[in-house]
Amino acid sequence: MTGEVKFFRKRFFGGFNRDDVVKYVSKLAQERNECRTAKDKAETDARAMADEVEPLRLELELAKQEAQVDRDAKAEAERDVDRLNEVVESLRKDLKEAESTIFESRQAVVEEKQKSRKLNSELDSLKKELEVAQREAEEGRLHKAEALEARATIDAHKTAKRHFSEMAPALEGLRAVFEAGNKE
Repeated sequence: MTGEVKFFRKRFFGGFNRDDVVKYVSKLAQERNECRTAKDKAETDARAMADEVEPLRLELELAKQEAQVDRDAKAEAERDVDRLNEVVESLRKDLKEAESTIFESRQAVVEEKQKSRKLNSELDSLKKELEVAQREAEEGRLHKAEALEARATIDAHKTAKRHFSEMAPALEGLRAVFEAGNKE
């Protein structure tokens, strides 16, 4: 016999061969013990795996939460970048407008300086003419026609002086704008 009982041998007087039955029962008991041992080992392994799975499950859940936080942070950062790009674009537009205004103001200052120089030149010329006319009048060498001409010169000088005094605040304002533009 090979150890496996495929069938029980019958006894001569009835029944089965006792050795075959005992071997079969022993074999069944051994297989049952091996199954219990395998079952106990499988249960122990399953508990150990369950103990290992729980921290991994928690770690996975934490990783999912961190990934969601990262996605939310990325989305917020993208929104911030979009808002900042809008601000930068607005600032660029404002800068261009300010540069244009500064340029125009500088041009106006240059023009006003030119006008001021011209008026100062005219004023200097008129002052000289006035001085000459006054000297001649004081010396008594002027004729009546010359006196009238001198008077017209004086009136022109007063008019120029009045125009100059009226333009002086505007020129000072433009000078301040120009100097402020140069400081920037």
